[in-house]
Amino acid sequence: MSNSDIALSRRALARLAVADEAADASDRLRGLVDPSNDEWARPGEIVEQAARLFEQAREILAKVVVYERLKGASWETIGSALGEISKQAAHERYGSAETEFRRQALLAWLIPEEAYCQLGEVADAAGTIRRIQRWQNRATEPGAAPVDDWTPPAYKPMDTTEQSGLVIEAASLLSGVGIYKNAPKLTPEQRSKAELGLARRKVALYTAICEANPEDPNTAEVLAGARARLTELEEQAPRPPEGNA
Repeated sequence: MSNSDIALSRRALARLAVADEAADASDRLRGLVDPSNDEWARPGEIVEQAARLFEQAREILAKVVVYERLKGASWETIGSALGEISKQAAHERYGSAETEFRRQALLAWLIPEEAYCQLGEVADAAGTIRRIQRWQNRATEPGAAPVDDWTPPAYKPMDTTEQSGLVIEAASLLSGVGIYKNAPKLTPEQRSKAELGLARRKVALYTAICEANPEDPNTAEVLAGARARLTELEEQAPRPPEGNA
């Protein structure tokens, strides 16, 4: 099962990233709990392990903040949860992490073949969920029933409402405006691929909307326009050299 088999919402992807990082940190913590290998550790190695866990905890916190933001938490709420800091301070500390994750997940949606480059292992949502389930089974108390091979409700697939929002947001990304005003600019190749990916996503979205509302002439007209735009971009796309297709 590939990442395309489970098209998770960005909120679900953010939660999955938290779970994946936390499972890895938990395994690292086991190494500090068990002293059986201390005798063979080189000087300073255990300090390095603890320092890595400290930094990993910071990474987990940043990922949790991003997830909470995608759930709808305000910066004021997050600031309070972080220890009564101001909403401005919370935004200054983690705002760039939120924008970067939104950008990475959006590019992964627009250019699926580059999803791993944007999201890492989490790009394979199905594989990451299985990996976390295996971790949960290992962590189960002896004698307890193993965790079922079941996708938790938190990992919800993307619906047409979110897809519609991403279509609008993609226009901001391509134009470098809004939340992406100060984000890294797309390379010419990325921009070309993103435009083509956006056209494909529009056709898929409007097709689904048309199937749900077959009597709506406006939706059918929008779909026709999206298909025409996709055809135009596909014709403009560079073709691979003969013999390399």
